[in-house]
Amino acid sequence: MSVKRIALVVKSTDRAAAVQRYSSLLESDVIEEFAIADTGLTVSVLAGVSILSGTEEALAQADSLVASALVGSLATTRVQLEAAGWTITGSLGSPGSILARDADGNIIEFVEQTDNQVGG
Repeated sequence: MSVKRIALVVKSTDRAAAVQRYSSLLESDVIEEFAIADTGLTVSVLAGVSILSGTEEALAQADSLVASALVGSLATTRVQLEAAGWTITGSLGSPGSILARDADGNIIEFVEQTDNQVGG
């Protein structure tokens, strides 16, 4: 498995306030921002932090999500995770990602790197 980048996931019902708070803390602007189709969730990516925002109901879908990891190959990552005892629990709606639960119940989203994403 080749993890290119990993970011803490912070959840908020107030996207603007969370972006301001973490932009100030990290002295960083938003790198990327996008909505996850049909979920009511928006992702705002800063250096080391992904802010997941939406209503309380929408955020409940990602209750145990703690981090997001950018990987080189989703297929290879899935095989390695399953061999290591992780449980694949689905996705947040993107075909290029999976959610996996570790033995302690923490969920990490693994996202396959695309040409327009920068590793780092």
